[in-house]
Amino acid sequence: MTSETAWHRSLERLRVGAAPEDDLDRAIAGVLPRGGVSALPAEGLRLLVGLESIGDADALPEEVLIGCAGESNGYDRLILDLLEAGFRPLREQTAERPSFRVLRARRDGYRIRGYRPGDEAAILALFRESFGNVLSAERWRWRYVDNPRGGPRISLAFAPGGELVCQYCAYPVRWRGLPAAIPAVGHQVGDTMTRRSARAVGRGPTSLLARTSRHFYLTHCNGRVAFNYGFNTGNITKFSTRYVGAHVVEDVPYRELPQEARLGGRGLFGRRYELRRIAELSEIGAGFDDLLDRVGDRYGLMVERSAEYLRWRYLGCPDERLELVAAYRRGRLAGWVAAKRLPHAVEWGDALIDPEERPALRALVAGIREAGLPVAGWFSERPSWWSRELDRLGFVRRPEPQDLVTIMVPFVCGDAVELMRGTGYYTKGDGDLF
Repeated sequence: MTSETAWHRSLERLRVGAAPEDDLDRAIAGVLPRGGVSALPAEGLRLLVGLESIGDADALPEEVLIGCAGESNGYDRLILDLLEAGFRPLREQTAERPSFRVLRARRDGYRIRGYRPGDEAAILALFRESFGNVLSAERWRWRYVDNPRGGPRISLAFAPGGELVCQYCAYPVRWRGLPAAIPAVGHQVGDTMTRRSARAVGRGPTSLLARTSRHFYLTHCNGRVAFNYGFNTGNITKFSTRYVGAHVVEDVPYRELPQEARLGGRGLFGRRYELRRIAELSEIGAGFDDLLDRVGDRYGLMVERSAEYLRWRYLGCPDERLELVAAYRRGRLAGWVAAKRLPHAVEWGDALIDPEERPALRALVAGIREAGLPVAGWFSERPSWWSRELDRLGFVRRPEPQDLVTIMVPFVCGDAVELMRGTGYYTKGDGDLF
């Protein structure tokens, strides 16, 4: 029996009120509106086979029932076409035998599409309204356009009148420690936001944020990246785990060296480290790549802290408070740290240290410390040698002040959460909050 025959036979059985006989009958019945097949316009009943396109989705009636047989890529393309034409997917079902995906969708006029040059003005205005502070055009461009791994990777939802009401976006970073068959790129997700006046549009999986994230996943993630990751709290964590495939890895690991604490750890044992504050792009050269190659396997799964990445992430960032400090012994790079000096604390954002040069860590922390202020940062418990070194220096574990948790959405790397829990090393600098 052909896909077309199966589709029409199921519709006819359901149209006359017959009980479902097979998976396809049950899938169609599971998405039908009250009133069944007869409640839908004839031109809204469509069948797509393989990679066949829906065509001009703007010409569809207000409510549609569509069956897709064959290629999953064809169904993904259908979802994108409907989202971009202002449809809200209402119900979806899968039939195993015969193999079908069945969808009912209704037009509500909220269109979802990818970023276009010029959208940034509306994005920055929505950011200001959503978070109560300003994201500068320079920082936005640095994060999403000038990233050496590509971009911008942004999906946007617009109200029927053209107003921007929702954003889901991320920037790509390269990871080290993944299996060879897995793409090395993962997405750091941040700046997700919905205009207050549009938060009641849809519920759960049909909300604007869920629809916009789905557009982003289909456009930038499925089959393309290892995973998405980010740092969330409160309702957005609940939403992400229920509706967009996120998993909580752990509470964000927060540590602090109290202002009154004496810096512990090993003495220098006769070793002398030269500390240099790195201010010019040219100062981040081959020695930083050599350090990564030399010690990377001792850290496990982590963002690839290459010279290219450091030039973009820290020296290229339009934040005058950022400091990158490197420790050298006999001309060879032993480690580096990134920090910010804030009114209430020295925020320690990142580090990469040669484990054979552990006294360099003490020298670097002493170099960024400021009298009367604690040194605070996020540092995972992995690798164990690193965690023990922080203990020796006097850093104490505390609850993260915003109750943040680390979340991941696996894509090509299906066991991403287990990998992160087992071997993942990350810091605040791996996110967009530093």
